[in-house]
Amino acid sequence: MTTLSAVRPSGVQIAPWVPAGEILSASSVLGAAFSTIWVPDQMLSRNAHILMSAIAAGRQVGVASGVTIPLSRNPIDIASAMATVAELVAPDCSVQMGVGTGGSLVSSMFSKRAVLDLLRECIGLIRRLWAGEIVLLRDYPLLRDRLGWREDAIAQLSFPVTKPIPILMAVGGPKTRDLAEDVTDGMICTSTYPAVSYTALESGDHAIVGELVALRERRAAAGRPFRLLYGLNCCVSQDGDAAREFARRQAAIVAGNPALWPDLSRAGFDMESCAKVRTALRGGAPLAEAARDVSDDLLDGLLVSGTPEDCAERMRAVERSARSAGFGEFYLGAPLGPDIGEAAQLLVEKVLPAVWPNDRWR
Repeated sequence: MTTLSAVRPSGVQIAPWVPAGEILSASSVLGAAFSTIWVPDQMLSRNAHILMSAIAAGRQVGVASGVTIPLSRNPIDIASAMATVAELVAPDCSVQMGVGTGGSLVSSMFSKRAVLDLLRECIGLIRRLWAGEIVLLRDYPLLRDRLGWREDAIAQLSFPVTKPIPILMAVGGPKTRDLAEDVTDGMICTSTYPAVSYTALESGDHAIVGELVALRERRAAAGRPFRLLYGLNCCVSQDGDAAREFARRQAAIVAGNPALWPDLSRAGFDMESCAKVRTALRGGAPLAEAARDVSDDLLDGLLVSGTPEDCAERMRAVERSARSAGFGEFYLGAPLGPDIGEAAQLLVEKVLPAVWPNDRWR
């Protein structure tokens, strides 16, 4: 029988919302318990590649972009940045690249026309650069037109990539899953994605997960392993009310996105709360203000939040549901806590040992 300790979370995500020094301090604490620090690539926030480089240079823990949005970046820069990070991590640490199509901020700044085709070109180009190939950039017409490359331009990294860099796709709709099956090494599913949320899993609604497990089996049969990662988004503080209020901001980002409403409704979420959040955001309310309209039902269906004891109890149940649905690889997702330093200490010293007591976390 599979034990809890066999599927403990191997990674933890730190969002770039606080000063870089605080992120590095928290990473040092979390690096004692986790093998990978995931850093989201969020436009207009602190630069994910710089943060990953600084964490990697500590030689304590592996790093991953969770996730990079190629739509807002030049894939040549992405390839170079990730290959450089691979030179900085310790030999026994990994580098991984999560990719996605972006959320509401990306949509507000960029046209997402042909976004999946663009993403396919980005991944293909990045892989060829990592392989050391000389690449004719005209082979990628969508990127060429978008970025203004010359018709006769070529590209080749001037240094070798020192270790494999798996590419993992953020969960999305059927076309996204098809793309992930074709060109990536796995898929990242987070509890804040309604179709694989805590509410969906605990209700027994495993339709999407079932499709992903079938995908994994097809790839395995073809001799191409495919990973499924589940992000248990959490927010912890000794002040449980403060943790829950901070977590509401993350839930508001989901609730205020109408593209996610069909999945939210299907999973049985509080749609009246979603409508209030959307109205507040469209009216120009700051995220923290709109988050006040996030109901407890909506919050608890997307994130684990509260005191260390609250989080441990809820996380234990969620982990069982996710494992029962077919996931076997986990990480803890943002926002972690209103005070990132306190949250790091609480996760390592209280929450993790309570949920996975048979493992050594320090």
